[in-house]
Amino acid sequence: MRTNMTHRSFFLSTLIALCLVTVASHAQESATPPARREYRLQALYRAGIAQSYEVVEQTTVERIHSDSSRKTYERTATYQITVRCIESLDGIAKLIINIDSLVYRFKAAGLEIAYDSQKDITPKNFADLNNYAGPLNRTFEITVSPYGEVTKLSGEQIDFWRDYLQQNAADLDSVVYTIWMQSLDRENLLQYGDLQKRVIPGTRKGVDSTWRHAYASRIDGVIYEGTVTSRLANNSGGLYTIITKDTIAARPQQPIHVYGIPYVSNVRDGGAVIDNELLLTANGTINEVKHVAKSWFRGVVKNEPFTHKVTTTTMWKLTGQYQW
Repeated sequence: MRTNMTHRSFFLSTLIALCLVTVASHAQESATPPARREYRLQALYRAGIAQSYEVVEQTTVERIHSDSSRKTYERTATYQITVRCIESLDGIAKLIINIDSLVYRFKAAGLEIAYDSQKDITPKNFADLNNYAGPLNRTFEITVSPYGEVTKLSGEQIDFWRDYLQQNAADLDSVVYTIWMQSLDRENLLQYGDLQKRVIPGTRKGVDSTWRHAYASRIDGVIYEGTVTSRLANNSGGLYTIITKDTIAARPQQPIHVYGIPYVSNVRDGGAVIDNELLLTANGTINEVKHVAKSWFRGVVKNEPFTHKVTTTTMWKLTGQYQW
């Protein structure tokens, strides 16, 4: 009798232990997180479809000279830009970019300059304005890969004016030549015409995924570039938010014109902290880009050093989409 009870007790203990193991196993399986959902992040362009964007760039500058004197100024430039897709095949798109109009405001101590290309017949004779008026209504074409890289930039009007400037360089003031050549440079045209700037990866990513890529920005005439990290921060209602926060360096030894200095300056070194937020729809349309940059560089003009500090906020907003 005692032996049977012992066997029964052993059997019950074993059965309970097996049940506990099974329950623990099920609990462990249920605790395994589900596979993270991924979304294809790619800007999609369709032949025959055009997008209109308003681009507003607001800039404040403080320049400090070697004698500790300071010069400050601020500027607002508003472009209306049209992006027309003329061909799209296997994710490779050919886009025609045109800067349709410009509204420009500049303010410094004792000086205010305003220009509206829709109202004023000719631009005012103001060097800083020419940085922005240079590409106005000079159509150019870019080819964009499925991964957001601009693989080609061309334009008959751009090439014509650059060739003209180079052929007549000896007869032009060096500052005028530098301003107009740089206003038609690849970097300046892409600053306003390329909304992606390699931020959109063209691949599948999950929320909070990050990726590294090249990035370049022209800030108050100075080119900053480097490798940065972008992140898919959010997906809400089919609208993807991609954030890029990083630091990039100024391209050294680049000649530039800065307001208030009647000679060509040269960049020694510098850097920019960028905070870029891009909103992409599920159908591949870029709705909005907000780019905030806090930058600085050390420059020199005729052996006289100075430091330039700039805060720029640039906003691209989709204002319309239509067939053409």
